[in-house]
Amino acid sequence: MGPHTAQQILEYLSEKPDSTVRQISHALRVTPADIRYHLSSLLKQNLVTLSSTTKNGQRGRPARTYVISPNIKPNNILLLAGAALSLLLNDSTVSQEYNLQRLSNQLFPPKPTPPGSFTPKIIQLVNRLNLSGYAARWEARPNGPCIIFTNCPYRQLLSQFPQLCEMDRLILQNHLETKITLEQHIHPNHSSPFTCRFSVTTQQKKKP
Repeated sequence: MGPHTAQQILEYLSEKPDSTVRQISHALRVTPADIRYHLSSLLKQNLVTLSSTTKNGQRGRPARTYVISPNIKPNNILLLAGAALSLLLNDSTVSQEYNLQRLSNQLFPPKPTPPGSFTPKIIQLVNRLNLSGYAARWEARPNGPCIIFTNCPYRQLLSQFPQLCEMDRLILQNHLETKITLEQHIHPNHSSPFTCRFSVTTQQKKKP
């Protein structure tokens, strides 16, 4: 499967509107389940819409067809972002870790954190992440909190730049000021795993 399945679907629909899941799956050689997953995301982003046209599906059932949303205009944002990241991450004069740290601080500048317990800090951070499209939440666990992303705003760039997962980890670590470990990340092309999970190591109080 190609590195940017969602982009491939958009390109296919721009050439062949009123296509079904089965037709797209066959053309891109991607499973129907993965096509449905990406179409669901594209529908939520208003990048594609359901067509009024239906076609005969399996066993004679009418199959839904999809078209590019009429409000989409061509752009080269992904190309520009990819070029900028290539320049930044391939800069041999400084370490990649240093540039990822710069990038994380640029995207999420540090802000004063609420006083008191650790919980308000996580709540504040999750709220900031959700303003940037991460669809984040957190869970309390016996061995420490877990922060979960159900969306990756940079998913279309992940195949080319897996370092963006490290950038996300640094964003969490910078704001919570404690060790963050990436447990799993959203797969850039498949529907599973469909979440990013980060474990949070809470600060241990020193015994007197």
